[in-house]
Amino acid sequence: MKIKVRPEDFVVREASDVPLSAEPRRFAVFTLAKRQWDTFDLVDYLARRLRVERRDIRLGGIKDRYGDTEQLISIRAEGRRLPDLSASGFTLRLQGYAEEPLTARAVAGNRFTIVVRDIDPRLTERYRQALESLRDGGLPNYYDEQRFGSARHGQGFMGKELFLRHREEALRLYFTPSRHDDRRTRELKSCVTRSWGRWDECLPLAFGDYRPVLEYLAAHRRSFTEALGRLDRRFLVFVLNAYQSHLFNEILSGYLRSLGRTHGFALLSRSYRHGAFLYPESLPPALLAALREARLPVPGHDSEIQDGAVRAIAEGVLEREGIGWDDLRVRQLSRVQVHGVERAMLAFPQGLTVSEAVSDELYPGRDRLTLEFGLPRGSYATLLLKRLEAVPAA
Repeated sequence: MKIKVRPEDFVVREASDVPLSAEPRRFAVFTLAKRQWDTFDLVDYLARRLRVERRDIRLGGIKDRYGDTEQLISIRAEGRRLPDLSASGFTLRLQGYAEEPLTARAVAGNRFTIVVRDIDPRLTERYRQALESLRDGGLPNYYDEQRFGSARHGQGFMGKELFLRHREEALRLYFTPSRHDDRRTRELKSCVTRSWGRWDECLPLAFGDYRPVLEYLAAHRRSFTEALGRLDRRFLVFVLNAYQSHLFNEILSGYLRSLGRTHGFALLSRSYRHGAFLYPESLPPALLAALREARLPVPGHDSEIQDGAVRAIAEGVLEREGIGWDDLRVRQLSRVQVHGVERAMLAFPQGLTVSEAVSDELYPGRDRLTLEFGLPRGSYATLLLKRLEAVPAA
């Protein structure tokens, strides 16, 4: 089974309802359509191209790099009329103006059209049945691997080290190269890792957000907390939230294991770098009804968990991770705060349709299916597809 073979195989359209003015206001709001662009890289590019600060560009959500995506984006204009813009892989089309920047609250959800290719014909009907079951049965609302891009080198979570006030280790992870990095980034990170402590040796390679960090370290060799403070506040919050998301995933998996033992349903597993996604084969109807509105903690220092069973599972996860509730408080990083929140345990695909299987023109002898569905803000379409990968082999 393959997805994202072509950009048009993975189409995402953001659903939002933002009141806009035709007259210039503080922020210009555009529709951003992109392909083959990482969201953060594109924001950097737009900031340079439009000669604005990166913090002046806001999006409601981060969209997949390997797809055909469309979403709203706001750019500080302060009453100026900003033009449309296009370049390789993206277009910006002005929609209007607003007094406030976009936030995640502006996004109601996303609509997906996804082509699933290279399907073994012996599994096609089982895939269709599994997908149909998600319409009413929902799927566990994990955070998917895109959320953990800052840990994709596989060496650990920068956010965890920030919580534990291991500042040097947090910086090591920031500069740890990944096979997903482009050549320029990989060369810089490899230099820093190899020459750790001899910061000026790598300054000629420094660019973007890496430069102010290395310049500060070159002048103040072991001032790691202050060096981290040179990073964009939103990036620091992002990596802290990524670790909190990992904790949520572990709590959700642990809760499903507990429910499976109590209610006697089977779980399918699909492993990933940081753990395993567990999917119930079928939830008993009474349990499904009880869980439809259930929410679980994305842990923070201020989390309050009323359900004793959930709290015991959460505390077990923290103990295995070697971190305490009070550690989940950010200290000594100016203007950086994160809190505990709750997240729906299950996500229900809206308007899910599954095409009839057809022969895959790119993979002879194999099938393809086309899926269309919506998901609420913050839920991941790729998790629905990983549910298929958990289907046992024929």
